Amino acid sequence: MLKNKPHLVLWFIGALLAIGCCISYFFKIDTNFLLTLGETYLVVAHSHIFLLGALWFLLCGFGYFILQKYEITPIHSLTKIHLIATLLSLLGIVVDQFTNNDGVESVIAWTSILLFLVAQTIYFINITIATVLKVRVK
Repeated sequence: MLKNKPHLVLWFIGALLAIGCCISYFFKIDTNFLLTLGETYLVVAHSHIFLLGALWFLLCGFGYFILQKYEITPIHSLTKIHLIATLLSLLGIVVDQFTNNDGVESVIAWTSILLFLVAQTIYFINITIATVLKVRVK
């Protein structure tokens, strides 16, 4: 399924995040994600992270869906790296919320953010290379 339809995996994760956003919004159980950088504090509500994540995963899934619609095959190894790195970055954010040590918390959070950015760069590279290879074959 991952090889032929990676968009279904991304849409499923996006749907889970959207459900998490709705639950935290409707039941008013919203907590905050705190990220520190020296004397600067970045505070973001979890419901906003859920909503942004849901939108991002739905859009990434839409990108893979468009590739499948035009019979363009993404590079399987890059797709796997993209999905695994993205899931690990989300796991890092979740683990970050359960640590009590500020030093470890900051390292986990920043590592997760960097991993997420690398994973999304791989996504765009994968889509671009697959599209260029399809155009060259024609």
